[in-house]
Amino acid sequence: MNEQLFAGLIVLFVIVVITVMQISKNQLRIRRMFLMVLDRLRSKLPSWSGGSRKSKSTTARFNKASPSAEEESKAELERLQKLIADRKRVARESDISHHLWGFYKYRFRDSDARSVDPTDQFGKWYDVKILSTDTRNGLNRFEFKLKGAKYQFVDDEENKGWADKAKFFSLFLYDDSGRCLIEIPMKVKIDKWGRNYSVLSEGPNAFLPGDWVSDFINVKLKHQRIHNLEIREQKHQERLWEIEDLKDRFGIPD
Repeated sequence: MNEQLFAGLIVLFVIVVITVMQISKNQLRIRRMFLMVLDRLRSKLPSWSGGSRKSKSTTARFNKASPSAEEESKAELERLQKLIADRKRVARESDISHHLWGFYKYRFRDSDARSVDPTDQFGKWYDVKILSTDTRNGLNRFEFKLKGAKYQFVDDEENKGWADKAKFFSLFLYDDSGRCLIEIPMKVKIDKWGRNYSVLSEGPNAFLPGDWVSDFINVKLKHQRIHNLEIREQKHQERLWEIEDLKDRFGIPD
């Protein structure tokens, strides 16, 4: 047994010696191959690292030039909010909501538009030709022509419910193509004097500026001047009647 173990160890020693001798013999060739492979790897590294830097640089420039969808939507929303704020400011400064409500109320609310002859002096005062008036689906509609252009007033008061003796509704003005030129938020409240209408102060809910604004303001101011003249004339007549009555009752000669 010992002899077999000793013989096995001798064989193993011979194998190891032969292997070491072979490695030593080929060591130079193996080292040379390893260095060649290493040189090739090194030659590739600059282009790889440069390409990576270039790709990152290009990506950074792209991200900077093309904002994300979230940034675009935020910028668009801010642009629209600023534009709407500017339009509301123009509407408030021109007082167009109050002008239109005054025109609408005095022309269509305080008188029966269907009984007005557009060719008489009353119609000429307003520079308005009434084309049609009706109520459909709870909406009051008044189609008319002003300075050659067709318009339509629509209010939805009858479609709104009451809450604490008040309700909110809108007055719309449309042009001939059906575009909503303005939507005026309104409030009507029942008090001891009856219905009290008011234009809400936050401005129009929709507004398209244009030449129509000055047309309506001018005609509204004309209406107001005529109305003021009527009031002055009436007060003048009442004073004349009172003068005659006082002279007659107290025997005062002319």
